[in-house]
Amino acid sequence: MTQSIDPDGIILREHRLGRFDRRMPIGPAQWDFHDLLWIHEGSVRLSISGDNITLSAPGGILILPNTPFSGTAIGGFATASICHFTLVGTETIDPGYLLPRPGEAMHIQAMLRLSLGLAGATAEPDLQRRRRLLLAMLDCFDIPKATTHAPEPSDDGLDMAWGQATKSLHKMRTLSDVAAVMGVHESALRARHRRQYRTSAGSHLREMRLRRAEDLLSTTRYTLGEIARLVGYGHAETFIAAFHRSRGCTPGEFRHRSNPFA
Repeated sequence: MTQSIDPDGIILREHRLGRFDRRMPIGPAQWDFHDLLWIHEGSVRLSISGDNITLSAPGGILILPNTPFSGTAIGGFATASICHFTLVGTETIDPGYLLPRPGEAMHIQAMLRLSLGLAGATAEPDLQRRRRLLLAMLDCFDIPKATTHAPEPSDDGLDMAWGQATKSLHKMRTLSDVAAVMGVHESALRARHRRQYRTSAGSHLREMRLRRAEDLLSTTRYTLGEIARLVGYGHAETFIAAFHRSRGCTPGEFRHRSNPFA
């Protein structure tokens, strides 16, 4: 954004991490505040200001006030964060949204992760840090040079395979097992997934496993070995290492945070 913004003119609102899937679409909505929607894993399609936009991780959009939008996750789901805020004294900008400047998405994501860590803090020094972080992120957004991005045609066979994999994760030890559901080779699965969702099939399968593991850690008393097998890992050690690399904590730590009185 090229406008000069006073940090004291930022009113912080909701800021949290979540996910979208086909049963939980994005919008339709039209907020009277700014909405920084960031995709951390997966892809989504948005319809906004007459444009069709595909956002893939790491990437996002800054939706300006009073701009109607709607959308849905591509594939099984997309992990995303929302940061709502109000800027005092700012002007309306066409076309109603801003996109990250080329090459700056990873920097925005790093700042967002830090900001999310501060989201629950209420002390004034932490609020000031969040405002300064938000200012730095806003400086990485600009008016899009190209506003229309036609989505790829839906790949029903691929969606079916991922849907089956979700129901039978314990049988999906490798991408070859997912490819077998479609009756194709692993290389074909990888190519079709990359073409459709702009992400790797391997990272998609890994995220499916870890999301299911998070559900089991939060809602069951299964051991880590049992959860590892249920989500398709051959050994508990492999599951623990993958979880720690992706989530920044061990499965045991995640379970405690999810239910600290357990």
